[in-house]
Amino acid sequence: MKVISLDRDVPETWLIGPAIDVVRKGGLILFPTDSVYALGCDPFDRKAVDKLYTAKGMTENHRCSVICGDLKQVASVARAVSDAAFHFMRRHFPGPYTVLLKASRDLPKEATGKRKQIGVRMPDHPVPLTLVEDFGKPLLVTSVPAWLAGDELDPVAIAERLAVRPDLVLDQGPQIADPSTVLDFSVDPPELVRMGKGPVDWVE
Repeated sequence: MKVISLDRDVPETWLIGPAIDVVRKGGLILFPTDSVYALGCDPFDRKAVDKLYTAKGMTENHRCSVICGDLKQVASVARAVSDAAFHFMRRHFPGPYTVLLKASRDLPKEATGKRKQIGVRMPDHPVPLTLVEDFGKPLLVTSVPAWLAGDELDPVAIAERLAVRPDLVLDQGPQIADPSTVLDFSVDPPELVRMGKGPVDWVE
């Protein structure tokens, strides 16, 4: 397991190239976001997705999310995106939100937990945004296991306890867990699934 240490305040995104190489080879990475440290892999690589699920100890019906770098990438993982969802993402991304959309049929069923929805994120954090920009497509992600809001998460310590260790950890130091707000835009009207870091006073 390789560890790349990043500055806490201004992470050196030019150092994260090896993480892209890991993902392209079907490996797992652990990296910071604007809410909780996350495990990530290529959503279109079934073997990598299997490793992601095993690492966290998830059942096959557990839904993950994808991190996208722009709205064009959203189109590669979601379908029938409503006007309401599009306008919300255009106004609030990047930000601490997970938007549930109807999953693209091109996504392996392993990546969606065999559900018809996929969570879409665009974190307000330079590391994940640089990762998806350099990778050229979205990343499948899930938060690291066994945390509660307000917990201090040490990424290296977490990685060492996982059932499958990530091939590479981007370590920005301990991070206080502050989960994203989850909104379901696969239904009309959209529904609040989980209240988190992102405000929802705009919900009608």
